Amino acid sequence: MSDSPAIVEVHLLACVHGMWGQPSHVTRMAEIMRETHAKAEDGVELDVLVAETNRQAHTYDGVDWGAERVVQEVKDRIAVIETPGANPRKKVTRFSIFGYSLGGLLSRYAVGILYSTGFFDDGKVKPVNFATIATPNLGLLKYGTFLSSVQHTFGPIFLSRTGKHFYAKDADEWGAGEGKPLLEVMSEKGSVFYDALAKFQSVTFVANAINDITVPFITASAEAYDPFVAYTRNGVEINLDEKYAPVIKSFQLPSGPAPTAPARPRKFSRAWWRAKWNAPSKLPPPLQFAFPFNIVAWALLPILFPLFVATAMTNLGYNTFHSRRRIKLLESSGQGNRSAIVSFMQRVERRVEDTVLDMSNDGMNDEYMGPDAGPSNMTTASPSRAGTPLPPLPGTSTPLKEKTRPPRRMSITYTPLADPNSRYQDSYPSTDTTKEKQNQPLLTETQRRIIANLNTLPNLKKVYVFIDGVPNSHATIVCRDPKGFSFHRRGEGVLRYLADGFEM
Repeated sequence: MSDSPAIVEVHLLACVHGMWGQPSHVTRMAEIMRETHAKAEDGVELDVLVAETNRQAHTYDGVDWGAERVVQEVKDRIAVIETPGANPRKKVTRFSIFGYSLGGLLSRYAVGILYSTGFFDDGKVKPVNFATIATPNLGLLKYGTFLSSVQHTFGPIFLSRTGKHFYAKDADEWGAGEGKPLLEVMSEKGSVFYDALAKFQSVTFVANAINDITVPFITASAEAYDPFVAYTRNGVEINLDEKYAPVIKSFQLPSGPAPTAPARPRKFSRAWWRAKWNAPSKLPPPLQFAFPFNIVAWALLPILFPLFVATAMTNLGYNTFHSRRRIKLLESSGQGNRSAIVSFMQRVERRVEDTVLDMSNDGMNDEYMGPDAGPSNMTTASPSRAGTPLPPLPGTSTPLKEKTRPPRRMSITYTPLADPNSRYQDSYPSTDTTKEKQNQPLLTETQRRIIANLNTLPNLKKVYVFIDGVPNSHATIVCRDPKGFSFHRRGEGVLRYLADGFEM
């Protein structure tokens, strides 16, 4: 009988913030996860890591280098958890990761690094929950507007390496010489990024249905059509979850013509002025004041706006300059796991080539050896790990048990927006108006391929969120700053939905 002390299993969850972000942006997410799973479940404890090394200007350094930092933080945290001689002894046996905004792309790349370097091999660590929240999975979208054209022209320049990834201007660096941008490579079946995601027990894309001007619905949900773009006019019926509002429980597009919108008041009429007066302010929160100070703010806008633009452009240029210097230092130092990812992808390509060759040889053997050829002449496939029991922990004699605790809530499943086979077609429901079609993004062929690829992920679930009455719902969806902006608390239902569905 072994005298080794019992080992406590640990489920490590990493939370990753977004562009220009800081760890506090996902603090409320981490708090709710800790509150919900404060007690060990079936002998497994939850440990939550809030990634810190990519804060603010470091988010300019690209999806790949940002993910490298996240991976290093994960490894450092595991080293602390598994400190030799600690009492009780702990062992990380499960891993999950949630990424907000850009953090979702970092998370997708990070699990590719972990997968390619053997982190999940032989059941050492089980990948469990993966979620992106308001993440530009297709990159940043282009619309048929002048402002959108300006953003797509200058974004890759003023956002350094991350801007190239956002706008798919990095095709010279990825795809084994095939000229593919990183986001497309990350979506392809057979890539380390796709195969790593496919290993997770649960994969969730959370998207704002409306009012997210930073990461609109289509790129966050990986869908080709936005049914909510004209929700006030197209007659879509939206039902929120009673417990997890603003999470959408179900929605239904009308089968017939859209209802007639009420007539708008004549310009400069009393009703028109009343509607303008009662409308939510379009100014950023720091410039929203009560009467009469709001009049002063609007009067100063012609002066403040050019100053704001000049300051923003200077800041972007400064941060991009320093980001490019950091990237050169990183590349010259030979740090990172890119070589491991590249060699892993090359091994996969060789395996595919070998499989094709074997199949060809088998066909030739069948032809020449005849129907009586024995089974010894057939290629044997490698057994799947799906049903293999987890190995025992060091110091124990019994294998890890698969957890069977039922989830705290039921999953939400929406009716598909379009048949997967017709995702490449520009087909809109009959209820769409010309203006609604104009408000749909101008998807590139690359983005359409990414959509098709991502929607083949096993265990993929999508969650849509309806946050109205705010100028931009991007921060609200994760309660990014509830102390500074009370309306950010409206996103708490989203975080509790994720926490209650979190499989330990």
